[in-house]
Amino acid sequence: SPPPGRAPGGGRGPRRTLPAGGAPGTAPPPPHVGRLPLTDASVALIAAIDMLLFPAETARVLAPGGVLLWINQLGCDGPLYLPAATVVAALPGTWQATESEAGWGSWAALRRTR
Repeated sequence: SPPPGRAPGGGRGPRRTLPAGGAPGTAPPPPHVGRLPLTDASVALIAAIDMLLFPAETARVLAPGGVLLWINQLGCDGPLYLPAATVVAALPGTWQATESEAGWGSWAALRRTR
């Protein structure tokens, strides 16, 4: 007899559809995926690596003096590339940014000053 979850001949058994929310025993997705399940001003560092920018949510969860590390692994050739000046302009409030390149990529460290 094959082990549990295996069909005769070594293949997997029939496919099952998972219930809404993912695998059994996992929590359902949050009601609004555009809002992180974090309290306001509770995060010291956000490392955003090759991702979309959500300026209002970033500003909401970042603690005073917190840092947004904006990383583009392919630099200006990447599909999600934004220069630091564009990120600063999109974020609410006043931000100070340091930007540089490393290999093919680019990075920026942004800190809210007000």
